[in-house]
Amino acid sequence: MTDDHTQRALAILAAIGTGAVPLDPFTANAHWWWNGGLDLPVAEFAALLADLHGRTEDGIAITPGLTMADGDSVMIEATSAARLTNGRVYANRYIFLFHFTGDAIREVREYSDSAHVNATFDLAGPMGGG
Repeated sequence: MTDDHTQRALAILAAIGTGAVPLDPFTANAHWWWNGGLDLPVAEFAALLADLHGRTEDGIAITPGLTMADGDSVMIEATSAARLTNGRVYANRYIFLFHFTGDAIREVREYSDSAHVNATFDLAGPMGGG
């Protein structure tokens, strides 16, 4: 099961680059938590990501690094790269924790440099929320 979980988690990170996170790999009540001050239902996170994607030239490429799986959880270290339409460069480091119920993702916990996200994308508060 852990190999399947790892592949599902990696597929979500690859989808971030397209700006469209598919909702079908998630449980109905799944949420995306970010250390910058967000805890959103996955559909709301997907909408926010689409907005951020629209500010980039070619999306936000996520490159996975170390991956570890244990039981119903997968941890992935990753880096990102994106050029924004305003000329800025977004490059961050992450730890993503994916928690599963059966084959479905119930929660993603994303740890990154929130100050870099807010400054690069000109966001007023947590992901533009205030």
